[in-house]
Amino acid sequence: MFSPIVRTVLTAALLLLGGIPRLLGAELDPIGPGPFSVGSTNMEVMAPAGQPMGDFLNGKVTPQHPVYLADILTHPESAFALQVAVPADRKTFGAHAGTRIPLVLYVLYPTTKDNPRADYTFPYTETGDNVFPHMQRAGEKPIFPDAAARYPLIVYSGGYNTHGLWHLSHLKWLASHGYIVVDIFHGDNRWESFGSAMAVRPLEFRAALDFVLQHADFVHAIDVGRIGASSASAGGHTILCAMGGINPASPNPSLADPRIKAGFGLVPFMGSSMGIWPFKQDAWYFGKDYAGLRSVRVPFFAVYGEKDGNVVPAGVEAGVRAMSGPATAVMLDGETHSLSGSTTSDVNTWEILFFDAWLRDDAHAHQLLETGTSVRGGVNDHRTIQHGARTQR
Repeated sequence: MFSPIVRTVLTAALLLLGGIPRLLGAELDPIGPGPFSVGSTNMEVMAPAGQPMGDFLNGKVTPQHPVYLADILTHPESAFALQVAVPADRKTFGAHAGTRIPLVLYVLYPTTKDNPRADYTFPYTETGDNVFPHMQRAGEKPIFPDAAARYPLIVYSGGYNTHGLWHLSHLKWLASHGYIVVDIFHGDNRWESFGSAMAVRPLEFRAALDFVLQHADFVHAIDVGRIGASSASAGGHTILCAMGGINPASPNPSLADPRIKAGFGLVPFMGSSMGIWPFKQDAWYFGKDYAGLRSVRVPFFAVYGEKDGNVVPAGVEAGVRAMSGPATAVMLDGETHSLSGSTTSDVNTWEILFFDAWLRDDAHAHQLLETGTSVRGGVNDHRTIQHGARTQR
């Protein structure tokens, strides 16, 4: 038997040893695809004649009228297509001010292993993935693994002048983990300027979320208390507006959406000066000191590249530090804005842990986020910022 003094010393030593991994951090195992097969909403198109498919995916201004993906949908009534009202502010929105513009989405969702629907190969090959799995044909409804269950939702906003096929592989991976995932074809090239496209994106994001939450096929399948936002590059600005970020110099009201419970940003754009004089353009949408991000109170997680010349590391770090809610940043060593394929397992692992923690209230995921400082394999990555206490929703 140990004396009381010895027992006290041993207990203290064990507690200290148990705390060493937390103090030193831990290398996390990469997380692979989830257990679910994935289904998708209708994305059938008629291949355009005489004009590149890329013009429709990204949008394009032509002498006649802008072209966009909505123009070539085979079954627009079965696709996820809507209209977005543009404010009557000609200075900001140019020729589109006061009009309604089309917006196309697709939805990926967990489905049954025996879903009999065929995949659909989108007629465009200049992308990493063009296959929509178990796609619904005209008039068909989603098939969920559990018709009575409600699934967490993630709405995704991609980088400037990118389109939904760029993100398809990644979003299928998220859906395989039991999330309903929505992607937005922003069609940035329909706009006369970068500023106009950036200004309309948060409006498109809110319209997309409204549309999906009200859609008869998904209204009973989505857990409205567990909605997250994910993004890349310019999409970081888009979702941060939805999370409460504001432009201190603008009289426009906040676009904060209380339905968003957590946001993830890959190389997230938070503001910069672009170009050189006399063509220099300031794009400090949250202020040069990022003061507009102080009103972001829901959790945010940023993954960024050490050598990114477009979204500079110092800007990401300053923006994350400015946020009032729980915020974390992880740097990918040696990576530029165009991340290498080696980063995939790192990014996927951090993202799924983040959403499992904050949308599913998964205690184990929370623990890994709090103690983990890097992901094994992939590229060298390391946590640079972590602030804000874990709170119960």
